[in-house]
Amino acid sequence: MEVKRNNKHLGIIIFIGFLLIIIGIISYVVINYNSDQAEVKKRMDEVRESYKVFKTDVDAFNSIRDDIYNEVMQDMYYQMLKDNDARYKELYQSYSDSLEKIDKDYNGVKDKCINVLHPEADVNNKCEAIVSSYEEVVNIYVSDVNSYNSLIDSYNKWLSDNNSTDTKLDKIKLDRDYLDINGDREYNGRVDEDINISDEEDNTGVVPDE
Repeated sequence: MEVKRNNKHLGIIIFIGFLLIIIGIISYVVINYNSDQAEVKKRMDEVRESYKVFKTDVDAFNSIRDDIYNEVMQDMYYQMLKDNDARYKELYQSYSDSLEKIDKDYNGVKDKCINVLHPEADVNNKCEAIVSSYEEVVNIYVSDVNSYNSLIDSYNKWLSDNNSTDTKLDKIKLDRDYLDINGDREYNGRVDEDINISDEEDNTGVVPDE
């Protein structure tokens, strides 16, 4: 009888021990799951907040680009390029500063977006928009600087061709190249076009017909 009683007690102890192990495992899984869920939610909230800042900075970038196209890229003459060189360089510096803000925004969120699938669709959409827009603004900027520098090349060549003693203009330093984040070779935002420039100007402010 004593042996049976001891065996019964031992069985109860083993059962309780096994039960405690199961409870411990379940608790561990639940705690880690909750922790993972909290981390996922934190990442999604960070993407949402980053998107707001990113969008604001892209809007500012586009506003500066509008100013550049209105002041620099339309109805351009060599004399205008010379007379307004300081102003144009100032505009492009603001343009560059604006892009650097976007660089910072993108670098702060890219690890939460590239090759990451979030459980909520709106966050995935925001990530896609951030990555696509970043590639676009970088390529737009590179295209615009290249276009302006081609004007400078044209102006400086015109000075040489006419044996002018006027000082040649400096080009804008470009420290980046076209960007292709997803490797599709599309280079979203890239524009290769020549900006027309004339060495003549009539009193209407319109480029004369050739």
